[in-house]
Amino acid sequence: MKSNNNYIVNINFYSVLQGALILGLIWIAFLLRDVLVITVLSFIVSSGIVLGARFMNKKLNIPYQLGVFFVLTVLALIVTLLYQLIVPTINSEFSALVSNLPKLFNDLNVFVGNLVGESDFSLVDYFNLGGDSNLGQVTGDLITGLFFTTQNIINTIFYIAFFFATTFYMAIRPKNLDDIINFFFTSKKHKLVSLKIDQARAKVGYWLAGQCLISFILAVLTYPFLAILDVPYALLLSVVAAFLNLIPIIGPILSAIPAIILALPMGLNIALITGLFYLVLQQIDGNFMTPLIMRKVTGIHPLIVMIVILLGTSLAGALGALIALPVVSIISIFVKGLEEE
Repeated sequence: MKSNNNYIVNINFYSVLQGALILGLIWIAFLLRDVLVITVLSFIVSSGIVLGARFMNKKLNIPYQLGVFFVLTVLALIVTLLYQLIVPTINSEFSALVSNLPKLFNDLNVFVGNLVGESDFSLVDYFNLGGDSNLGQVTGDLITGLFFTTQNIINTIFYIAFFFATTFYMAIRPKNLDDIINFFFTSKKHKLVSLKIDQARAKVGYWLAGQCLISFILAVLTYPFLAILDVPYALLLSVVAAFLNLIPIIGPILSAIPAIILALPMGLNIALITGLFYLVLQQIDGNFMTPLIMRKVTGIHPLIVMIVILLGTSLAGALGALIALPVVSIISIFVKGLEEE
């Protein structure tokens, strides 16, 4: 309201109460961010299951609940098959990698020392890690920080159980989630909110299916190439490339780092060829495959995606980076819905 070139701001008790409530909800959300991250992850996975079940219901006339169990059965069979065929090899490669870390680190010291012309070059001293640093401990801390949001094994087990239970609940009865969210809206907006939730579910489901397909393609392309070059732990590196690709933009770049490091002791030529391969793969992925998903499914500018991923990483680690893009996509759907209204 404008009067005599002066602005008058009307503040009443309910406005203050509403603002305090919003700030309180943000604070609670921050405290419970682990649970929220798992809940969002459950929504993403359940969206993919719902997408498959609805497809079978529409195309094959299979009852929806039966389709959900069929999709879950197929996923369980795929996981079992991968466990039988790949996990033992990955486990042995990972164990060998951990046991060979001191040797690999020494080889890397020698390689870098030869490049800079210093025979006594030390990466530990160069990065100011200190003489008492334990490489195994540093590696363990890094892995823990990347893949776990809690340090308590009991909480981790609880989160895993919570994830599976919530995913199944959201998939078998998706309308129940609509009812929970509609509780916070007036009855006049229930239809609109349910419509937007369904749109978000479809969009996230297609995103998940597309990202899984791209990750599979990258793993299939990466493994034989690294195996031909005789880069150690080729299968482990291809699986890492597949998982990191789920993190848009920065994931493919991060997957190249361990491959190049492991290729360095084999010679500069092998390391350069490995880096060039990842660069070409990243260009194909970034310019052809991923944009096809990000533009048609999310419609979000890559710069915004990058900022959101960094925010998600700072709040919830690797899982935060993983769910950042779907979360922004969901929010954009509701914002557009409010604008249309």
